Amino acid sequence: MYGQVSTPTPTPTPSRNGPSAAVITVRVLITALTVLTFGFFSWIAMLRIAIMRRGRRDWALFWGQLVLNIACLVTLEQSFADHWISDVGMAGLLVQMAAVTAYFLVVDIRHHQPAPIVLMAPPPPPPPYRPLGYVYGPDGAPVTTTPSGAPAPYICAAPVPAQPPTAPRIEQVRAELDELSDLLRGTDREDGK
Repeated sequence: MYGQVSTPTPTPTPSRNGPSAAVITVRVLITALTVLTFGFFSWIAMLRIAIMRRGRRDWALFWGQLVLNIACLVTLEQSFADHWISDVGMAGLLVQMAAVTAYFLVVDIRHHQPAPIVLMAPPPPPPPYRPLGYVYGPDGAPVTTTPSGAPAPYICAAPVPAQPPTAPRIEQVRAELDELSDLLRGTDREDGK
């Protein structure tokens, strides 16, 4: 019932120093590239997130951002130079620059953050040994009961039921068994003489 408990194998703990210099360098370069090009290369930051996390949502965000980036760049064409459409396109690029930069930094920092060390509590001790057949109270101590007619208190497994009244059928069977045994004894005596 109480066998050995398997303990989980400890996993190697990540270093507490944080991200490496290479990770920080890539983070700074991608952020600078996004900001200095006014959002023109913001798709690179989203591509980095999609490759790093490999989630469907991240790939969908990358492709959606790439399409939006191309749509904003199309509005900056020479034919729309003195039109309000080029202003909307440039505003779209600037909004993308701010949003993608913030999103990239938050996701990249969280991704490279060392995992918190979770100390596992030892397994709880097994319950104390209690022999079967005893009744225990709420405090864990055995309950002593004294059924009617018992000379001293004793520990019992369950309340002792009162003896049921003997049924007339049982008395009849006993009487017939007694007669049968008397007959058999009488037959044995006659054979023995």
